[in-house]
Amino acid sequence: MSERVEQIPDSKYKRSPAELEKLLRDNPNIDMLDVEILSKLQIDGRASFNKLADELGVSVATVSKRVQKLRNISAIQGFSAVVSCDVLGFKENLWLMIYLTPGADVDAVGMKIRDLRGVRCLYSLYGEFDLLAHICCSTSEEIKKTLEKIGGFPDVVRVTKMIVNKKMKEDFRVQI
Repeated sequence: MSERVEQIPDSKYKRSPAELEKLLRDNPNIDMLDVEILSKLQIDGRASFNKLADELGVSVATVSKRVQKLRNISAIQGFSAVVSCDVLGFKENLWLMIYLTPGADVDAVGMKIRDLRGVRCLYSLYGEFDLLAHICCSTSEEIKKTLEKIGGFPDVVRVTKMIVNKKMKEDFRVQI
C-alpha cells in the first residue's frame, strides 16, 4: 500500500489502510492515486490540477490524465455546486414511497417521474414499495402538482408521503 494514504488530511472520509486495500483489490481500474484525487476533489471540487499535483507530489499532466480516466469510467460523474434548498426558500421537502401495480414496468414509471419538477432523487427498490423519491419544492402548490402528476400515472397505486421534520445529515460525498 502506498505511503501516500497517510498523507491525506484526516477527515471523516478517510478509510483505514485495510479498507482501502480491499477497495482497490475489488476495483482494478482505480489505484491509490485515484483514491487520493477523488478524496481531494470531494473536499474541494474547484481545486486546480496545479494545486492537486503539488499536494500529491505528481505532475499536473498526471492529475489531468487521472481525472479524465476517472470521468471516463464514471467514477466522477460531473462537477457541480451543492445548492441548499433551504437557503433558496425551498421549504417543502419530503420523501415519497410509490407503490405500483404488481408486474408494472418500474423503469417506465420511473422515467416519467424522474423529470418532474422538484424531484431531486429517485430510486427503484426491492421491498414493500417500488420507488422512493425525494422532492424539494418552493411551495405547497408545487408539491401538490407533482403529487397529482405522480398519482395520475398508469400503474401508480398509492403514494405515501414522509415529511422531513429536521435535516440531521445530508452529504452526497462518498466516504473513501
